[in-house]
Amino acid sequence: MIVMKKIYYLILLITGLLLGVTSCDMFKIDTFSEPDAQVFGAIRDSIGGGLVETDLQNGSTIGAYELGEYSSNPELRTWYIKENGEYRNNLVYSNTYRIEFMSCNFFPYTIPQLEIKQGANEIDFNVVPFIRVKNLSITHDAPNSKIVATFYIEGGKPTVKVASMALYVFTDMHVGEYINKTVSTGTGQPTRSFSPAATIDPETQYTLSIDLAANASVFSVHRNYYFRVGAKASQAGVGTIRSNYAPYVVIAL
Repeated sequence: MIVMKKIYYLILLITGLLLGVTSCDMFKIDTFSEPDAQVFGAIRDSIGGGLVETDLQNGSTIGAYELGEYSSNPELRTWYIKENGEYRNNLVYSNTYRIEFMSCNFFPYTIPQLEIKQGANEIDFNVVPFIRVKNLSITHDAPNSKIVATFYIEGGKPTVKVASMALYVFTDMHVGEYINKTVSTGTGQPTRSFSPAATIDPETQYTLSIDLAANASVFSVHRNYYFRVGAKASQAGVGTIRSNYAPYVVIAL
């Protein structure tokens, strides 16, 4: 009986030692350094320096590949651009990066090497948007019960054509192609498509409108509504094309 007890205690001792070793491995302190840099700035039009707005969902992004010791097999890091064209990433490692702009609402290009230093890095990127929405006016035509948008468009390059345009509405600032209220046409023209895509004449004024009476359920609550005009380009050889925008306009209804 005494021998059995000794064997039992020996087994417990060995098990405890094994668990202790395993626990040390499990709870070993992570020696990887924390991100030591912040990157922020804006996507700006190469002509005039204005912000190049995008969508909150499925909008333009920044593709960042960390080089340095990882240059043989860099991993893509996506930095998201806010709908107003600004961006910020507070968790970045200082290093050299390759920056790629693909599937955006401006002509794609690559920056082979961009140095990110420790601390704050304010970096603006100058781009050529596919379309510029210019001289926008969005007003409430009360007598005709409509929201009316007038504007001009301009191609970033002579090869750009226009495929479609739309007047969007939503209840907050994130309004765009993917965040909007579905509206009925009625006597308005909230969208317009071109098939085939149309040559852009910067002297042509376009008009889009939303019939408020035909969309009484959409505007049933008296509040601020956010309206935004977007235009989508047609351009060969650039991959996915995303909409270009003018800043939203707030109208109380």
